[in-house]
Amino acid sequence: MKKFYIPIFALSAIIIKAQSFEEISQPNLKSYFYSAAAVADFNNDGFQDIFFTGAIDSDGDTNVDATSNSLYKNTNGTFSSIQDFGENSVHLSAVKFIDFDNDGLLDIITTGLSYNDIVNYQQYRYKNTGSGFILVHNTAGKIYGGLDVFDFNHDGKQDYAINGTQYVEGVGFTHNLDLYLNNSNGFQKTEAWIPGTQNGNFKVIDINNDNELDLVVNGYDADYNGTFSVYINENGTLVKKSELPPVSDSKMSFADFNGDGFIDFVVAAQDDNYDPYLAVFINDGQGNFTESKIEDEGLSGGGVEVGDFNNDGYYDFVAIGDNDYESYSKIFLYNPQLQKFEKDETANLYNLGSQGTLAVFDYNNDGNLDILANGFDWSDEDLMPYTKLFKNTTTVTNQKPNAPTILTATENDNKIKFIWSGASDDKTPENSLQYELNVGSEAGKADIAKYIVTTKNWYLDKTDLPSKLYWSVRAIDAAKKYSDKSQEKELAVLGVADVKNTTVSIYPNPVKDMLNVKTTSKIKTYKVYNLAGQSVNTKLISDSTIDFSRLEKGVYVVEIQLENGKRTTQKIIKN
Repeated sequence: MKKFYIPIFALSAIIIKAQSFEEISQPNLKSYFYSAAAVADFNNDGFQDIFFTGAIDSDGDTNVDATSNSLYKNTNGTFSSIQDFGENSVHLSAVKFIDFDNDGLLDIITTGLSYNDIVNYQQYRYKNTGSGFILVHNTAGKIYGGLDVFDFNHDGKQDYAINGTQYVEGVGFTHNLDLYLNNSNGFQKTEAWIPGTQNGNFKVIDINNDNELDLVVNGYDADYNGTFSVYINENGTLVKKSELPPVSDSKMSFADFNGDGFIDFVVAAQDDNYDPYLAVFINDGQGNFTESKIEDEGLSGGGVEVGDFNNDGYYDFVAIGDNDYESYSKIFLYNPQLQKFEKDETANLYNLGSQGTLAVFDYNNDGNLDILANGFDWSDEDLMPYTKLFKNTTTVTNQKPNAPTILTATENDNKIKFIWSGASDDKTPENSLQYELNVGSEAGKADIAKYIVTTKNWYLDKTDLPSKLYWSVRAIDAAKKYSDKSQEKELAVLGVADVKNTTVSIYPNPVKDMLNVKTTSKIKTYKVYNLAGQSVNTKLISDSTIDFSRLEKGVYVVEIQLENGKRTTQKIIKN
């Protein structure tokens, strides 16, 4: 694989807008050691809250001595702790929000260790009551790894995986990546789903846009050698496709940087020479990544997160970490004309190092992405950590995206595939938009599935689905701003026997005048849309032919519902 390097210029041939931040005092946020944080609106009040894990100096002698986890509620931009988790707290940890019971309230999973027992690594699952969290499950956990949430088998129920180091009595230390499949009554564990790592990071995400979830994982393997592996999902099995330059002590963040429709990522780590490392990996759409190393800017042990900081529509990134026992916080802005990242020398962030966490979100709902950072300040004589919130002071405005206008759903091979188009944004390229897919058993609900996806389509396994579904989509731009919901669509789900006994053929395509519809069931309703989502006038002739003769040349979407409940859609080219 060809390797090339990105030079960083203080002033490029094409100037990009610099970005500055202002530190906002949040005295209620503790200064955590060995922390992790998850950000989401846990109580659905419209403000992003924080779940912090880590350890603290409880007696003020500048030495860490207690594990402490807290839920911080956001009230109009001010955070206050409303729940502490006592002896069930963890540090050297990972934490994620997950709605594991599909009730519309985000639950929590944490994993790590406690000062109560230095080798008793724990994993906790907490249920969201609407005002706080209650512990519902406790089992063995991991440290020095990571945690990710996803729906691997497309059944609508959120699964998760945990990577890292675990101490097993009588065996010693193991390094596995374990899968937990959600079966509604709990989780079924697949131990050593994939060879795991220590001091690494992983992400389960669709790399090649086939609607199947793939995997990127790095860190030290069981022999303490650096690894960086890409796995592609082949019929539900993850198969190793390639090896990237080995790294450890790493963090990754994913987005479509260049607007080509494929997910790229940035990694901050140390390389196989133990030197600080920072690189962007560009995806060719087949799961092959090209390394673009950012020379002389490497950071290890900290964090990296993506988001559009200057509201130009393109994903930027922020990184914190260590370089030769010095702490750094850096922002890199994407220059779409030069197709590279350039360091923002005016960011005005407090320098924070390793063993901390990083989050990017709009804490005060002003439309700009802000930064939450926690880590060590190596210049502090007591080597203390700090928690900082930085407000984005850009004056460049960003409008919310327009929602998708054309929504269609098809049934095939025991799958329901949801397809949408027509979303747009004032700045973010259409290919770089992400989407929230909501599927419910009743209008307005999302109790069957709720996903964030990076493609304009996704699917559900139709096993155990109700006979009728309601679904809608929201677009999300690079500044993490959501569109309104699209028009909600209703879908009748056929039984397996109905699907087998019904065939639909629509031809010719391209069509000049008459479009033929051949089916074993009568047409109940039909609609024809243009690509703007507008219904166009056509005439159904003899229940088997649609008159296209008066339409202008272009691309149209035909949606047909049969009397037996089957619904089918197809894009048609009019010549």
